[in-house]
Amino acid sequence: MGFLNEFFYVTVSADRMTAQIHSKETYNKMDAEITEESLDQLLSDNKIVYGIHQDNFVAILTDLPVESYPLIIAKGNAAINGKDGKVLYEMDFTAEIDRAKDWNFREVMRIPSVNIGQKLAKKEEPTKGLEGTDVFGMSLPALPGKPAIDKAGKNVVYREEDSTFYATSEGQLSVSGGKIQVQPIFTVNETLSMKNGNLDFVGTIIIHGDVPTGYTVKADGDVKIFGMVEAATVIAGGSIYISEGLAGLKQGTIKASENITISYINQGSAFAGNDLYVENSILHSECTARNHVYCQNGNIIGGSLSAGKSIEAKDIGNRMSTHTEIVFGINKMIGEQEISLMEKKKELQDTITKLTILGKKMEAQNPSQDPKLRVTLLKQKNSLNKALEQLKEVSQKLEQTDSHIGSEREARLVVRNHLYSNVMVTFGKYKRLVDQNHHYVQMEIVNNEITLQPLFI
Repeated sequence: MGFLNEFFYVTVSADRMTAQIHSKETYNKMDAEITEESLDQLLSDNKIVYGIHQDNFVAILTDLPVESYPLIIAKGNAAINGKDGKVLYEMDFTAEIDRAKDWNFREVMRIPSVNIGQKLAKKEEPTKGLEGTDVFGMSLPALPGKPAIDKAGKNVVYREEDSTFYATSEGQLSVSGGKIQVQPIFTVNETLSMKNGNLDFVGTIIIHGDVPTGYTVKADGDVKIFGMVEAATVIAGGSIYISEGLAGLKQGTIKASENITISYINQGSAFAGNDLYVENSILHSECTARNHVYCQNGNIIGGSLSAGKSIEAKDIGNRMSTHTEIVFGINKMIGEQEISLMEKKKELQDTITKLTILGKKMEAQNPSQDPKLRVTLLKQKNSLNKALEQLKEVSQKLEQTDSHIGSEREARLVVRNHLYSNVMVTFGKYKRLVDQNHHYVQMEIVNNEITLQPLFI
């Protein structure tokens, strides 16, 4: 063993990652020179072979004072464990919403929705890690990272080639039980309230309760409500089913691109892109169906009902002769908007003509020499520009407005019980006011006349 053992000793930490050199009491009496070879021998005697701290190694060779000890003479490299695998999501699937300045207080949650083929998440594989080495030169194994547990669940596919999850259905994105899944149906098991707020979903919405006044429910798929709808708004890209009915208070609206099936409609507005099925009555409401309306067990009283092909009802009107409108071939509500836009367009065209004539007269009077006339001419030009902008806007709305639904010449009204007086029936441009009560009849256009005939089956 080297002579330095008389003056120094070496300690190693419990984890074998740090070695320190200490001076003994005899250090001050050492009269021999410390050489690099003798120091190497000291480390070798203590089996220190890795991570030699070169700066301290050199410092020891310069006869450091005793106060400088102990010194770290070697440090190992700790093992670096592998990183766990993880799943990087392409979207935020929490229900939190942005309560911005124009936030609607009924918007209390969002439904994280995805479309077919949408990229949902990418999986990162775990890493193996890097081995370490202690001061004795012994290898320290690294723990590999754990793989991410998320797997493809319902309506989700995982592609190995790009380690990515994709949606195979429209619906709500969720992660449960270590699986990424898309639920095509969003269910509310109670009456809609501030707990849920307004709903907007890419799939189908099912509500086991009512939709109270002021709420909005939108779905790209169907909407099924096992309760009633008050003065609320329900819009579906598919069909709407309401087990009870719409008590609209003149504000409730339901709109479906396909069919509407409902128990009753009272003081509400309904639009069906296909057929409207009403189990009981339609009372003082504005309803439209592009094809058929079936109200075979109830009454249609007050308001207006538009259809493209046929309307079948038990009773239309009532004994008190409440005015009721039945319209074929035209969406009455859009038709009224169309008439209003046409009137507005004519009014703007007249205004533009008058302003143009006025402008020509003022320009002929040499306004550059008359400050008051020049100011008036500027006002005229400003009014003219505003009128031209309004005319452009109204014209664009008219181009986008189409009140026609179906063909009035192929349409038919069927009344399986009573057709009361004061019911206005319209087939396109043809109108007929029913002036007395009838029983078991049908109405249609024959030779450009609205005919009323007994119903034979």
